[in-house]
Amino acid sequence: MNHRKIKASFYIFLCYFSAAVATVTLFGILGKIAFEALPNLNLEFILTPENEAPGFGGGIANAVMGTILLSLTSTLLAAPIAVGTAIYMKRYATNERFKKTFSFVIDVLSGTPSIVLGIFGLMFLVHYMRFITGGFSLISGAIALTILILPVIERASEEAINSVPRELEEASYAMGATKWETISKITLPYALAGIATGIVLSIGRAAEESAVVVLTAGYTQFMPEFSVAPKDSLLFGLRFSPFQDLVAALPITVYHSFEFPSMVSPSEGFAAAFILIVIVMTINAVTRLIVWKRRIG
Repeated sequence: MNHRKIKASFYIFLCYFSAAVATVTLFGILGKIAFEALPNLNLEFILTPENEAPGFGGGIANAVMGTILLSLTSTLLAAPIAVGTAIYMKRYATNERFKKTFSFVIDVLSGTPSIVLGIFGLMFLVHYMRFITGGFSLISGAIALTILILPVIERASEEAINSVPRELEEASYAMGATKWETISKITLPYALAGIATGIVLSIGRAAEESAVVVLTAGYTQFMPEFSVAPKDSLLFGLRFSPFQDLVAALPITVYHSFEFPSMVSPSEGFAAAFILIVIVMTINAVTRLIVWKRRIG
Protein backbone atom coordinates (compact mmCIF):
# COMPACT_ATOMS: atom_id res chain seq x y z
CA MET A 1 0.00 0.00 0.00
CA ASN A 2 2.82 2.41 0.87
CA HIS A 3 4.50 1.58 -2.43
CA ARG A 4 1.31 2.50 -4.31
CA LYS A 5 0.97 5.78 -2.41
CA ILE A 6 4.58 6.70 -3.14
CA LYS A 7 4.14 5.84 -6.82
CA ALA A 8 0.88 7.80 -7.06
CA SER A 9 2.45 10.80 -5.30
CA PHE A 10 5.41 10.71 -7.66
CA TYR A 11 3.23 10.79 -10.77
CA ILE A 12 1.04 13.54 -9.31
CA PHE A 13 4.17 15.57 -8.60
CA LEU A 14 5.42 14.87 -12.14
CA CYS A 15 2.15 16.14 -13.63
CA TYR A 16 2.19 19.33 -11.57
CA PHE A 17 5.87 19.89 -12.31
CA SER A 18 5.33 19.43 -16.06
CA ALA A 19 2.38 21.83 -15.98
CA ALA A 20 4.44 24.39 -14.04
CA VAL A 21 7.34 24.14 -16.52
CA ALA A 22 5.01 24.57 -19.49
CA THR A 23 3.27 27.55 -17.83
CA VAL A 24 6.55 29.27 -16.91
CA THR A 25 7.87 28.69 -20.44
CA LEU A 26 4.72 30.15 -21.98
CA PHE A 27 4.75 33.24 -19.80
CA GLY A 28 8.48 33.62 -20.40
CA ILE A 29 7.97 33.65 -24.16
CA LEU A 30 4.99 36.02 -23.93
CA GLY A 31 6.87 38.28 -21.52
CA LYS A 32 9.92 38.45 -23.80
CA ILE A 33 7.78 39.28 -26.84
CA ALA A 34 5.75 41.89 -24.93
CA PHE A 35 8.89 43.53 -23.51
CA GLU A 36 10.56 43.76 -26.92
CA ALA A 37 7.32 45.04 -28.46
CA LEU A 38 6.81 47.92 -25.99
CA PRO A 39 8.60 50.62 -28.06
CA ASN A 40 6.13 50.14 -30.93
CA LEU A 41 3.09 48.77 -29.15
CA ASN A 42 0.72 51.72 -29.51
CA LEU A 43 -2.53 52.55 -31.27
CA GLU A 44 -0.82 54.59 -33.99
CA PHE A 45 1.32 51.62 -35.00
CA ILE A 46 -1.64 49.24 -34.91
CA LEU A 47 -4.10 51.50 -36.77
CA THR A 48 -1.72 52.89 -39.43
CA PRO A 49 -1.25 50.97 -42.71
CA GLU A 50 2.32 50.54 -43.86
CA ASN A 51 1.93 52.75 -46.94
CA GLU A 52 0.95 55.75 -44.77
CA ALA A 53 3.97 55.38 -42.47
CA PRO A 54 7.36 56.84 -43.41
CA GLY A 55 9.86 54.33 -44.82
CA PHE A 56 9.51 50.55 -44.72
CA GLY A 57 7.28 49.29 -41.89
CA GLY A 58 5.89 51.75 -39.38
CA GLY A 59 2.34 50.37 -39.32
CA ILE A 60 0.51 47.05 -39.34
CA ALA A 61 -3.15 47.97 -39.95
CA ASN A 62 -2.93 46.49 -43.45
CA ALA A 63 -1.54 43.23 -42.03
CA VAL A 64 -4.15 43.05 -39.26
CA MET A 65 -6.97 43.55 -41.75
CA GLY A 66 -5.40 41.08 -44.20
CA THR A 67 -5.06 38.43 -41.47
CA ILE A 68 -8.70 38.85 -40.49
CA LEU A 69 -9.89 38.65 -44.10
CA LEU A 70 -7.76 35.58 -44.86
CA SER A 71 -8.82 33.66 -41.76
CA LEU A 72 -12.52 34.51 -42.03
CA THR A 73 -12.76 33.88 -45.79
CA SER A 74 -10.98 30.53 -45.56
CA THR A 75 -13.20 29.48 -42.65
CA LEU A 76 -16.37 30.49 -44.49
CA LEU A 77 -15.23 28.36 -47.43
CA ALA A 78 -14.12 25.39 -45.34
CA ALA A 79 -16.93 25.15 -42.76
CA PRO A 80 -19.85 24.10 -45.04
CA ILE A 81 -17.70 21.54 -46.86
CA ALA A 82 -16.23 20.09 -43.65
CA VAL A 83 -19.50 19.94 -41.73
CA GLY A 84 -21.33 18.45 -44.72
CA THR A 85 -18.60 15.83 -45.11
CA ALA A 86 -18.82 14.92 -41.42
CA ILE A 87 -22.61 14.54 -41.63
CA TYR A 88 -22.32 12.31 -44.68
CA MET A 89 -19.59 10.15 -43.13
CA LYS A 90 -21.44 9.69 -39.82
CA ARG A 91 -25.05 9.47 -40.91
CA TYR A 92 -25.21 8.51 -44.60
CA ALA A 93 -22.10 6.52 -45.63
CA THR A 94 -22.54 2.76 -45.17
CA ASN A 95 -19.54 1.29 -47.00
CA GLU A 96 -16.94 0.60 -44.30
CA ARG A 97 -14.08 0.33 -46.78
CA PHE A 98 -14.93 3.73 -48.23
CA LYS A 99 -15.19 5.25 -44.74
CA LYS A 100 -11.81 3.89 -43.70
CA THR A 101 -10.21 5.06 -46.95
CA PHE A 102 -11.67 8.53 -46.60
CA SER A 103 -10.60 8.72 -42.96
CA PHE A 104 -7.07 7.83 -44.03
CA VAL A 105 -7.13 10.58 -46.67
CA ILE A 106 -8.24 13.13 -44.04
CA ASP A 107 -5.40 12.01 -41.76
CA VAL A 108 -2.88 12.41 -44.58
CA LEU A 109 -4.26 15.86 -45.41
CA SER A 110 -4.10 16.97 -41.77
CA GLY A 111 -0.48 15.81 -41.57
CA THR A 112 0.64 17.44 -44.80
CA PRO A 113 3.24 20.17 -44.13
CA SER A 114 1.88 23.65 -44.81
CA ILE A 115 4.81 24.44 -47.11
CA VAL A 116 3.64 21.62 -49.41
CA LEU A 117 0.15 23.12 -49.57
CA GLY A 118 1.76 26.49 -50.19
CA ILE A 119 3.72 25.16 -53.17
CA PHE A 120 0.56 23.52 -54.51
CA GLY A 121 -1.25 26.85 -54.17
CA LEU A 122 1.60 28.67 -55.88
CA MET A 123 1.56 26.33 -58.87
CA PHE A 124 -2.18 25.76 -59.24
CA LEU A 125 -3.96 28.82 -57.81
CA VAL A 126 -1.40 31.55 -58.47
CA HIS A 127 -0.01 30.34 -61.80
CA TYR A 128 -2.51 28.10 -63.63
CA MET A 129 -5.68 29.71 -62.26
CA ARG A 130 -4.48 33.31 -62.31
CA PHE A 131 -7.16 34.31 -64.83
CA ILE A 132 -9.68 33.56 -62.04
CA THR A 133 -7.74 34.27 -58.84
CA GLY A 134 -5.65 37.18 -60.13
CA GLY A 135 -2.40 35.44 -59.18
CA PHE A 136 -1.12 36.35 -55.72
CA SER A 137 -4.37 37.38 -54.04
CA LEU A 138 -6.71 37.07 -51.11
CA ILE A 139 -8.77 34.36 -52.79
CA SER A 140 -5.65 32.29 -53.64
CA GLY A 141 -4.52 32.46 -50.03
CA ALA A 142 -8.01 31.74 -48.71
CA ILE A 143 -8.47 28.64 -50.90
CA ALA A 144 -5.07 27.29 -49.88
CA LEU A 145 -5.88 27.91 -46.22
CA THR A 146 -9.24 26.22 -46.75
CA ILE A 147 -7.44 23.02 -47.70
CA LEU A 148 -5.25 23.41 -44.63
CA ILE A 149 -8.06 23.82 -42.09
CA LEU A 150 -10.61 21.42 -43.63
CA PRO A 151 -9.40 18.44 -41.54
CA VAL A 152 -9.60 20.51 -38.33
CA ILE A 153 -13.29 21.32 -38.79
CA GLU A 154 -14.16 17.91 -40.23
CA ARG A 155 -12.65 15.98 -37.32
CA ALA A 156 -14.21 18.31 -34.74
CA SER A 157 -17.59 17.92 -36.46
CA GLU A 158 -17.32 14.13 -36.50
CA GLU A 159 -16.52 14.06 -32.80
CA ALA A 160 -19.41 16.40 -32.07
CA ILE A 161 -21.84 14.23 -34.06
CA ASN A 162 -20.55 11.13 -32.28
CA SER A 163 -21.44 12.75 -28.94
CA VAL A 164 -25.14 12.95 -29.85
CA PRO A 165 -27.08 10.29 -27.88
CA ARG A 166 -28.55 7.72 -30.23
CA GLU A 167 -31.71 7.64 -28.10
CA LEU A 168 -32.59 11.18 -29.17
CA GLU A 169 -32.32 10.33 -32.85
CA GLU A 170 -34.20 7.05 -32.41
CA ALA A 171 -37.01 8.89 -30.63
CA SER A 172 -37.18 11.32 -33.56
CA TYR A 173 -37.43 8.45 -36.04
CA ALA A 174 -40.09 6.80 -33.87
CA MET A 175 -42.22 9.93 -34.16
CA GLY A 176 -42.09 9.75 -37.96
CA ALA A 177 -39.32 12.24 -38.72
CA THR A 178 -37.19 11.70 -41.81
CA LYS A 179 -33.43 11.30 -41.59
CA TRP A 180 -32.75 14.89 -42.70
CA GLU A 181 -35.36 16.26 -40.28
CA THR A 182 -33.66 14.34 -37.49
CA ILE A 183 -30.21 15.56 -38.49
CA SER A 184 -31.26 19.19 -38.91
CA LYS A 185 -33.48 19.45 -35.81
CA ILE A 186 -31.85 17.00 -33.38
CA THR A 187 -28.29 16.07 -34.36
CA LEU A 188 -26.91 19.42 -35.49
CA PRO A 189 -28.38 21.53 -32.65
CA TYR A 190 -27.01 19.07 -30.08
CA ALA A 191 -23.57 18.98 -31.76
CA LEU A 192 -23.46 22.72 -32.46
CA ALA A 193 -21.08 23.57 -29.61
CA GLY A 194 -18.50 21.02 -30.74
CA ILE A 195 -18.79 22.09 -34.37
CA ALA A 196 -18.45 25.75 -33.39
CA THR A 197 -15.35 24.89 -31.37
CA GLY A 198 -13.72 23.33 -34.43
CA ILE A 199 -14.65 26.32 -36.59
CA VAL A 200 -13.25 28.85 -34.10
CA LEU A 201 -10.03 26.85 -33.72
CA SER A 202 -9.66 26.77 -37.49
CA ILE A 203 -9.82 30.58 -37.58
CA GLY A 204 -6.83 30.69 -35.23
CA ARG A 205 -5.02 28.08 -37.31
CA ALA A 206 -5.50 30.14 -40.46
CA ALA A 207 -4.52 33.41 -38.75
CA GLU A 208 -1.14 32.12 -37.59
CA GLU A 209 -0.13 30.43 -40.86
CA SER A 210 2.76 31.93 -42.81
CA ALA A 211 4.13 29.45 -45.36
CA VAL A 212 0.84 29.07 -47.22
CA VAL A 213 0.09 32.80 -47.16
CA VAL A 214 3.47 34.01 -48.41
CA LEU A 215 3.27 31.64 -51.40
CA THR A 216 -0.32 32.42 -52.38
CA ALA A 217 -1.49 35.80 -51.02
CA GLY A 218 1.76 37.71 -51.55
CA TYR A 219 2.12 40.98 -49.62
CA THR A 220 1.06 44.59 -49.95
CA GLN A 221 1.62 47.75 -47.94
CA PHE A 222 -1.88 49.01 -48.70
CA MET A 223 -5.16 48.44 -46.89
CA PRO A 224 -7.64 46.13 -48.66
CA GLU A 225 -10.13 48.01 -50.83
CA PHE A 226 -13.62 46.83 -51.72
CA SER A 227 -14.26 47.70 -55.35
CA VAL A 228 -14.87 46.38 -58.85
CA ALA A 229 -12.63 47.53 -61.69
CA PRO A 230 -12.08 46.45 -65.33
CA LYS A 231 -9.22 44.00 -65.90
CA ASP A 232 -9.00 42.31 -69.31
CA SER A 233 -6.74 39.44 -68.16
CA LEU A 234 -9.27 38.20 -65.59
CA LEU A 235 -12.45 36.18 -66.01
CA PHE A 236 -15.43 38.37 -67.02
CA GLY A 237 -12.98 41.24 -67.59
CA LEU A 238 -13.40 42.49 -64.02
CA ARG A 239 -11.22 42.60 -60.91
CA PHE A 240 -13.10 42.09 -57.66
CA SER A 241 -11.13 43.72 -54.88
CA PRO A 242 -9.86 42.70 -52.39
CA PHE A 243 -10.44 39.06 -53.41
CA GLN A 244 -8.25 39.28 -56.51
CA ASP A 245 -5.70 41.64 -54.99
CA LEU A 246 -2.54 41.15 -52.97
CA VAL A 247 -3.12 41.07 -49.22
CA ALA A 248 -0.80 41.43 -46.22
CA ALA A 249 -0.68 39.18 -43.14
CA LEU A 250 0.83 39.51 -39.68
CA PRO A 251 3.12 36.43 -39.91
CA ILE A 252 4.74 37.91 -43.03
CA THR A 253 5.10 41.27 -41.29
CA VAL A 254 7.00 39.54 -38.49
CA TYR A 255 9.23 37.83 -41.05
CA HIS A 256 9.97 41.11 -42.84
CA SER A 257 11.20 42.76 -39.65
CA PHE A 258 13.92 40.13 -39.29
CA GLU A 259 14.58 39.76 -43.02
CA PHE A 260 15.36 43.49 -43.33
CA PRO A 261 16.76 44.47 -39.88
CA SER A 262 18.47 47.55 -41.33
CA MET A 263 15.17 48.88 -42.70
CA VAL A 264 12.63 47.71 -40.10
CA SER A 265 13.09 47.82 -36.34
CA PRO A 266 12.95 44.35 -34.73
CA SER A 267 10.61 45.92 -32.19
CA GLU A 268 8.01 46.26 -34.94
CA GLY A 269 8.27 42.53 -35.59
CA PHE A 270 7.78 41.77 -31.91
CA ALA A 271 4.80 44.14 -31.80
CA ALA A 272 3.22 42.41 -34.81
CA ALA A 273 3.89 39.03 -33.20
CA PHE A 274 2.29 40.21 -29.96
CA ILE A 275 -0.83 41.40 -31.78
CA LEU A 276 -1.02 38.07 -33.61
CA ILE A 277 -0.74 36.19 -30.31
CA VAL A 278 -3.50 38.35 -28.82
CA ILE A 279 -5.75 37.55 -31.80
CA VAL A 280 -5.11 33.79 -31.51
CA MET A 281 -5.50 33.82 -27.70
CA THR A 282 -8.78 35.72 -28.05
CA ILE A 283 -10.03 33.10 -30.50
CA ASN A 284 -9.03 30.31 -28.12
CA ALA A 285 -10.72 32.12 -25.21
CA VAL A 286 -13.92 32.33 -27.25
CA THR A 287 -13.62 28.58 -27.88
CA ARG A 288 -13.27 27.88 -24.16
CA LEU A 289 -16.28 30.08 -23.46
CA ILE A 290 -18.38 28.17 -25.99
CA VAL A 291 -17.38 24.83 -24.44
CA TRP A 292 -18.03 26.14 -20.91
CA LYS A 293 -21.47 27.45 -21.81
CA ARG A 294 -22.26 24.13 -23.47
CA ARG A 295 -21.29 22.21 -20.34
CA ILE A 296 -23.34 24.33 -17.94
CA GLY A 297 -26.23 24.44 -20.39
